[in-house]
Amino acid sequence: MRLDIFKYVSNQGLPNEWRVEECRLSQTNLIVGKNASGKSRILKAIYLLSQLLSGDDIQARNDEWHLFFDIDQPEHKTEYLLKIDRGLVVQEKLIIYGESDRPILERDESGEGTIFAKEINQVIRFQTDKTEIAVVKRRDSIQHPFLEILYQWSNSLRFYEFGTQLGKNFMSLMSYPTGELSTNKTQLKNSTYVVSIFQTGKQEIGDNFIQAIISDMRKIGYQLSKIGTKIPSTINPDIYADNFDNFDGLPEFIYVKEEDLNYVTEQSEISQGMFRALSLLIQINYSLLASKPSCIVIDDIGEGLDYQRSSAMIKILIEKAKIGLFQLVMTTNDEFIMNGVPIEYWSVIERSPGRARLHNIYNSRDKIEDFKFIGLNNFDLFTSELLLEKASNEA
Repeated sequence: MRLDIFKYVSNQGLPNEWRVEECRLSQTNLIVGKNASGKSRILKAIYLLSQLLSGDDIQARNDEWHLFFDIDQPEHKTEYLLKIDRGLVVQEKLIIYGESDRPILERDESGEGTIFAKEINQVIRFQTDKTEIAVVKRRDSIQHPFLEILYQWSNSLRFYEFGTQLGKNFMSLMSYPTGELSTNKTQLKNSTYVVSIFQTGKQEIGDNFIQAIISDMRKIGYQLSKIGTKIPSTINPDIYADNFDNFDGLPEFIYVKEEDLNYVTEQSEISQGMFRALSLLIQINYSLLASKPSCIVIDDIGEGLDYQRSSAMIKILIEKAKIGLFQLVMTTNDEFIMNGVPIEYWSVIERSPGRARLHNIYNSRDKIEDFKFIGLNNFDLFTSELLLEKASNEA
């Protein structure tokens, strides 16, 4: 399932209303824009919806999402609309055009609605709480199997903020002497828990997982020969020796061994740029080998890496997305990143008060094709503002 069209409104009708006009996405996407243009906000709106559709509480939100999936596959084309006003669901609609042009799920602000029941082959009425999302609460793999597809998309979406610590300041707790993870510490969708994700991947997948990470790290210029976890050298494990049978939770963190060094580098000593790359590749490779992500969303990709490494990282991600393993959505305002990503993948944000509009190959194809013949760097397309309506009108 691939997200093709995304519309979003926050705080509709209020002074702080903000909206994303119809945004068309492809398999690989790089959203570019100036600071405070809405890049991160767009990604977080997609991520927030995925969390809500995975079962998170609505809370006091005022948001509206309108999504289209798989629009180039008539038998799978899906439309989903969700509108929340002050923490209450006021409208929800799901259409799968291969099934019917009419909604197979629809409800209003009262919580009353209808849904198609497959086993009895008819539409039935339902009543749900006003604070509940029907596509979540009505999940039933027998009567409503079509809801599972939407749930799988949302639950397998992964969101990473590359400009953050990405778990560098966190460790995991292991049960000794068994070497098993303390199960309540593993949160596979939370990038903070990268150590636990690495340990889970090692236990579930084994050496193929570790070698995939090492291979990708070497491609971006980090010549690693080994990755593992260990008790920090600042902790003396001997003080726990007499209590191993009863002790649950000795901390461990990641270490790496570089080929040209005769010692290992512990997590606390790994540079922030290197750790961001390592953390992202650990989590993406685990998702690919274990959980098969529907979409990987990365904010500020390449932040903190030099030109060569950020370019190599982008190439790895694009190659993985290109073969259909997942949909890739990234943001940046970095010149090196822009020059390393074909402009066919670009979406340039045009920001005006309370509004963000994205210009890309779908709505600005002629301008993009013309720019290719000029012979300038990709970054010049961004600085020239050639794709923006405002710039065009002024010209």
